[in-house]
Amino acid sequence: MIETDKQSSITSKQSSTVVGGWSVAVGRALNALGYDGDRLLKAAGVDLSQKNDIDVRFSSDHTRRLWAIALAETGQENIGLQVASYVCPTTFHALGFSLWASSSLRDALQRMVRFEVLLNDGCRLSLQPAEVRDYDSFTMQIKQAESVALVTPEGVDYFLGAVVKMFREMSGDGFSPVSVSFTRDTPEEPQLWQDYFNCPVSFGSSENCLVLDSNQLDQALHTGNRMLAEQNDKLVEEYLERFQMNDLCSQVRNTLINLMPLGLTTLDDVADELNMVARTLQYQLTLNGTTLQKIRDQIREELARQYLQYSRQTITEIAYSLGFSDPAHLNRAFKRWTGESPTVFRRRFSA
Repeated sequence: MIETDKQSSITSKQSSTVVGGWSVAVGRALNALGYDGDRLLKAAGVDLSQKNDIDVRFSSDHTRRLWAIALAETGQENIGLQVASYVCPTTFHALGFSLWASSSLRDALQRMVRFEVLLNDGCRLSLQPAEVRDYDSFTMQIKQAESVALVTPEGVDYFLGAVVKMFREMSGDGFSPVSVSFTRDTPEEPQLWQDYFNCPVSFGSSENCLVLDSNQLDQALHTGNRMLAEQNDKLVEEYLERFQMNDLCSQVRNTLINLMPLGLTTLDDVADELNMVARTLQYQLTLNGTTLQKIRDQIREELARQYLQYSRQTITEIAYSLGFSDPAHLNRAFKRWTGESPTVFRRRFSA
C-alpha cells in the first residue's frame, strides 16, 4: 500500500474503476511471461466474458487484487514494469490512437491529463513545469477510499512504465525521462527500475513523477495526425459521457439504498443528498433512459425478495426498511412485481 504520509492524498468515498483494457493487458502479459493470465484474472474477480468488451470497466478492488495475485504468483517485484512492456494502443481504449496521432509528446501528455478519468479514476494526472528550468513534471497522484490507496505500487509502476514505453515507440529516438520518483518503498532490486527507465530513480518520494525534458516534449512526431487524433478524441468523449451517466445511476442507486430506511425516497431527497438540482437530476436520468421511480422500484423489488427469503424481519419491518409508509403499499407493489403477496412468497421459500 502507498503510505499516506508520503504524498498529498485525495480522498474518495467510493471505489474507483479502470478501463478494461488495462486489466486485459495484464492478463495478456502474464500469458506471455509463462503464466495463466485468464486464471489469475478470474481469481481477481474479473468477469472473463467481459474482457473483450472495449467499453467495460473493472473495479479497483479487482485490479488491486489482480496485482497482489500476480506478485504472489510470479515472485517478481517489478511485475508492473514487466507488464508495461506489453501495452499497445488498444490498452488505452480510443485514447491510445489519439495519443499516437498527437503532434508531440507534450500534446499526448495533455490528452492523458484531459482524459484521465478514462484510464483510471483512482488517480489524478498533472503536467506542469518542474522546479528545474527546461524540465516538466508529469505527476500521478493517487486517490484514497477509507484510507486505502486506489492504485497499488505495481499499478503505478505499470502506468508510468507504459507511458515511457509508448513514448519510446512514438518518438523513435531512445526516449528516456530525466528522472523518475515513486512514493513506494525502495524495492530489493532498485536497479531493475533504473534499467527500465534508463535514468535515476528515487523511492520513498513525496510523489509519483516523471521529470521530462521540455525540448524533447515539444519536438514534432512523425506519427502526428491532427484529424485522426481529433476523431478519436470524439470517441473518448462519447465513451466518457456513457460512463458518467452510468456512474450517476450507480450514485442514485447507492443513495436510495441509504435513504430508504429513513423514509426518504423522493427526487428531492436524492437530489439534496447528491448536491444536485432535482430538475437537473431528473433530466440526466431521462438522458440515460430511466427515472428515479424505475430505479427505486428495481431496488425495492430486489431487496424485498432477498429480505423475504433470507431474513427474519417481519413484513412490516421490511416495508419500512424499503421506505414504504405503510405495509399495505409493499403488499400492492410486491403483487405487481411477482403476482403474489409477500406472505405467500415467503411461505413458498420457507417450505
